[in-house]
Amino acid sequence: ILFSVTLERLAYFAVVMNLFLFLNKGQPEFQSWEPIEALTAVFVIHGVSCICSPIGGWLSDSLIGRYWAVILGFLVYIIGYALLTALSINGLTSMGCDWKSENDSLVTNTKFHWLILGKESHPCSVHVYIILVLIGFGVGFLRANVPPFGAEQVRAGGDNAVRQFFNAYYWCINIGGLIGIGVLAYVEQNLEDGFFISYLIATTALCASLIIFCAGKGFYIVHRPGNSVIINVFRILAFYNTCKKRDSVQGSPMFRRQYQQPVALASLTGSSWVDRAKVSHGGSFHDTTVEDVKSFSKTMIFIFVLLPYWLVYFQMSTSFQAQGLHMNLHLNGTYNPDFQIPAAWLTLCDEAFVLFLIPLLNFVIYPILDKNNITTVPLCRIVVGMLISLLAVIVAAVVEHFRLEIWNQGNSINQIISNTNYNASAMSILYQIPQYCLIGTAEVFAGVAGLEYAYTTAPRSFQGIVLGLYSAIEGLGSFLGVLLVQITRSLQLGWIRSEVHFNQGHLDYFFYLLAIIQSAVVIISGLV
Repeated sequence: ILFSVTLERLAYFAVVMNLFLFLNKGQPEFQSWEPIEALTAVFVIHGVSCICSPIGGWLSDSLIGRYWAVILGFLVYIIGYALLTALSINGLTSMGCDWKSENDSLVTNTKFHWLILGKESHPCSVHVYIILVLIGFGVGFLRANVPPFGAEQVRAGGDNAVRQFFNAYYWCINIGGLIGIGVLAYVEQNLEDGFFISYLIATTALCASLIIFCAGKGFYIVHRPGNSVIINVFRILAFYNTCKKRDSVQGSPMFRRQYQQPVALASLTGSSWVDRAKVSHGGSFHDTTVEDVKSFSKTMIFIFVLLPYWLVYFQMSTSFQAQGLHMNLHLNGTYNPDFQIPAAWLTLCDEAFVLFLIPLLNFVIYPILDKNNITTVPLCRIVVGMLISLLAVIVAAVVEHFRLEIWNQGNSINQIISNTNYNASAMSILYQIPQYCLIGTAEVFAGVAGLEYAYTTAPRSFQGIVLGLYSAIEGLGSFLGVLLVQITRSLQLGWIRSEVHFNQGHLDYFFYLLAIIQSAVVIISGLV
């Protein structure tokens, strides 16, 4: 399972971390999208993958089981990657998508397409978004089901075995990211037909991941799906609504005069309204089912606090990369056509910090705190992670301020990245390292704590859908990024401009807006 996860993450990061560059630059004979359009597309693939996770969790918990949910996710995932690979060499002309530059002019959309893409879009926009939705669907199913399925295999070993699995799981995610970003991102940015080669390798890795996962079927512990947990939730809510109406009737003066009943139907001192659905309190549901619903609601309230954190986290593959593409990509600070740092390589700082800090915290820091009776509850770690991510976007804003200042002073260079000319500031891209390192540090606290809490506190019958909804919170963060970008565009603030005028915008203001949002949630969390 862990080997399969490593290959899947390799394929995922190979595509997602440079998707902005692929859409923004194309190849010299292919279409290229403006930065704001490419940013929106990247946000969409993140968002769809996370929003589809609850669907995958519900299917696994209630209908098909986790094993077959993973298989279904892989199949859709591979179809999306195969289509994207074909698109990278203009191989979808038979489907009405000509990626060539002679059709690069915007077209007026039909009413249906207008609702999705706006008044005008590139000729292949619909095809691109269909591909992104397919990929997002597959990723979402895997996110919801692979972690709990893997944990089930070691659950008999106790809490320590489960904790070790999640540590190994997070490690494998980042090892796959290191390879996908470190090797394939370089191929995409520096080799001719680099995107086709990289996407072909990623698709092959994804197929290998599916084969390896299926090879272990004879050894897996596979649980059958249970009753629909979502239906139970809505049935309990309906029961409460019925009781509420009955209370209203029995509390009326007419009812009291006719039946001489007290105002309250059944006062449950110290109990929540959900308890009234229990059989032991005169309801229609088993006590365990009601307790599971109560635990589910508490878990969701807790992890919802992570929404602004994920909004900041997804800046790594969107606005951080847009910023990096307009900085000097050469190690010595001077133009050298022989070697350029791939903009996506800065994400390796995030991966490296995660790989270093996870064992440091789990085997050194946390044991020391435990010996001194200092409890590191998940909420505290999440707040610490959000504070660090807040610092990351502030650092990004400061870097952007000085990048623009240097460009405005005339210190700029023209550099060719994947056959596209970028008018960049002479400021080195290495100044982005601190913001990526801070994001990685925040991930170790907020990301790992959120995943651990979601699995350990969720009732067994809810684990798939809880982890799916946990990923959905990530998706909401990504869609919130889309919303913020589009709001700044509709208000004509000029923060994120077209490629030609990118350096006349104010991406730093966008980063400060993210910092304000994160600060507000941190303050609210601290007060609660």
